[in-house]
Amino acid sequence: MKSFLKICLNQPTCFSPRGRQFVSNSNVSSRVVSVSDVIGRQMDTGELRHDVAQKESAHRLSKLQIALEMYDNSPLVDYFQELEKLEVEERQTTKATSHKREDDAESTTVKTEVEENNINSKMPPPPSFKIPRGLYIFGDVGTGKSMLMDTFYAALPQCKKRRRVHFHAFMQDVHERIHDLKQQDLREKGRNFHVDTSEVNNPVVRVAKNLAKELSLLCFDEFQVTDVADALILRQLFTVLFQYGTVVVATSNRPPSDLYEGGINRSYFLPFVDILERHCIIHELQSNLDYRMILSQGMDSFFFVRGLQIDSEPKIDETFRNLLNGTTEKSIKLKVRFQRSLIVERAHPSGLVARFSFEELCRRYIGSADYQAIAKYFQVILIKNIPRLNLKKHDEARRFITLIDELYENKCALMCSADYSAEELFLASYHDEDSVTEVELKVGERFGVDVAQSNGMTVNELASVKELEFAFRRASSRLIEMCSKSWWNDVLK
Repeated sequence: MKSFLKICLNQPTCFSPRGRQFVSNSNVSSRVVSVSDVIGRQMDTGELRHDVAQKESAHRLSKLQIALEMYDNSPLVDYFQELEKLEVEERQTTKATSHKREDDAESTTVKTEVEENNINSKMPPPPSFKIPRGLYIFGDVGTGKSMLMDTFYAALPQCKKRRRVHFHAFMQDVHERIHDLKQQDLREKGRNFHVDTSEVNNPVVRVAKNLAKELSLLCFDEFQVTDVADALILRQLFTVLFQYGTVVVATSNRPPSDLYEGGINRSYFLPFVDILERHCIIHELQSNLDYRMILSQGMDSFFFVRGLQIDSEPKIDETFRNLLNGTTEKSIKLKVRFQRSLIVERAHPSGLVARFSFEELCRRYIGSADYQAIAKYFQVILIKNIPRLNLKKHDEARRFITLIDELYENKCALMCSADYSAEELFLASYHDEDSVTEVELKVGERFGVDVAQSNGMTVNELASVKELEFAFRRASSRLIEMCSKSWWNDVLK
């Protein structure tokens, strides 16, 4: 039984649901508006610019849309659950009878083979089940990947077991589930079980199985790996998700082969890349247009550069007063994951607007869970005194980029005052242009002591720092869009 289950889990899955018929492509097309139809119509009406690269990506998403219209991974999940039950029964039977076999090795062999045959005879036949390959779309910032994802997701209302989520938020949820499961095991079964490393009790595998039961389709926006804790569990997590029939659609600025580049213990991460490429079609969106920049051209901007615009600070003060509309500002306590809380000092009681300084948001030990709580609660965010960010300040830069991603994902309107324009705010260097001090990068050269390193790697080589060069451009593009008048009109209409 155990060997059979292992074979099932390691083979590429190609099942097709018994007793159910997929609707043919022609029938589906006659009653479902495809992603290609939606994008083509928007290009014809001038809402979107004609872009061959976007049309090609929309075509690939439309093909997957048709394959997913009646797709449900439940038969496959049920099948593997039944196999697990039989495996548990096998272990219990083996344990109960093991003391009778110690003196007779030949008899033990015979009995084991008989029991294996009995268990195999109990196994249900595997379902005939076709799992569509997912889609991983990567390309430069602002080329419409998130827009295409939104259109694709909206075109599948009949797919009930689905979720669209920013990758940061998804990993927060996974880590919280793992934490809760470990705490539950510790309370109910004690420390011996808590340190059990067997696959059947592995918390990552168990969380993945629960996610697979919940989701036939999982859509990620901004797939990126910067954290070693994420990198080390992705292979286990997605191996189970794919085996249990969950289809993944993702967008990213980088191809899979470049994910977690230069990261600590990257060799443990690389098998995940192989798994991803086997279960997803890898498609590059080769567009040279940054649509966020285009859409914001000619629009009044809510991004103010201090020094160039003398009244930038009063403008933010005035906007805050106008949005309060006579209501007294107050301090609000937000609930954050892992039973934490975050105090927002200056906010509208209803959650319309909150006001922060850069120091409050990015120079404290807070992260994506805190930013997610802010983005979900408030419609408008005002941020003052944003400095120029470079690789030397990579912790602050990473926090700010994560904040921008969460605000963008939750469709928040943004007003900022900064030392530089959005295009010049991020500098992919270890020093500012006007700095007279060169920051030395080699081990042992900074102020006569070793720079921060992990397993012999300098900070310069860590994946989270390397990823910033790509994230800088995305954040700059999103800042411009979220601070545009058109974006504000959409949020506040």
